[in-house]
Amino acid sequence: SQYNAVFYLLGKLQENDEVILWYNDDHYNYRVKEKRITDPSDVSFLNQEYQRPTIVLQTCWPPGTTQKRLLIFAERE
Repeated sequence: SQYNAVFYLLGKLQENDEVILWYNDDHYNYRVKEKRITDPSDVSFLNQEYQRPTIVLQTCWPPGTTQKRLLIFAERE
């Protein structure tokens, strides 16, 4: 339960915002390209082909509910 709010502020990200990921002492820069609110059963983004390396951040929408999902698409720079 201590991690249930880790992405609560994801909805504040806007197009062109920077997302930085750290993994194994390396950092990876991404730029937000799209925000999408979708049905929780929609997993089409998992099978989608992307032109550039892309991450998809996902959280509940509205925060703390199971009504919808907020997806943030960000491309690697």
